[in-house]
Amino acid sequence: MSTYDAFADFRMADHVAIVTGGAQNIGAGIATALAGAGARVVIADLNGEKAKATAEVIEQRTGSPAIGIGCDVTSDADIQACIDATVGTFGGISTLVNNVGWGEANADPFAVTEEQMVASYRLNTVSALRMTSAAVPYLRQAENASVTNSGSMVSFLPRSTSSPTARRRPP
Repeated sequence: MSTYDAFADFRMADHVAIVTGGAQNIGAGIATALAGAGARVVIADLNGEKAKATAEVIEQRTGSPAIGIGCDVTSDADIQACIDATVGTFGGISTLVNNVGWGEANADPFAVTEEQMVASYRLNTVSALRMTSAAVPYLRQAENASVTNSGSMVSFLPRSTSSPTARRRPP
């Protein structure tokens, strides 16, 4: 029986990718896969120190250049600083993965305040629009540019044990 390697032909040479929320978990896995395929990767994460440490591990593991940047994707200034650092370091942007997201269990889902709901929406939804808008001038210049938005099943199948909160702290 032959085996099929889905990633055997997956190559990202000459691509520059930004992965938001890329310092750990799914984001780090995405960043590692892209770097393993040859992309130069920028890890944009609220926890800048963890983003830098993850970038170092990815660079050692894959041999592809990677940098980590502290970035609060709800801040226009941080988004622009991330875009500027990416373009300044790697010369452009061809791939954006909007992976950042946060949710927290709440014992009483009816106790969620309007402020918490709005903060959750800004982080989990609006940040992808803002990050994409900032990257568009560079994505339009890139060959085979792409934007991927990552989300949770909770967005369309809510659970009473998960509800939005305004708390966003680096782990």
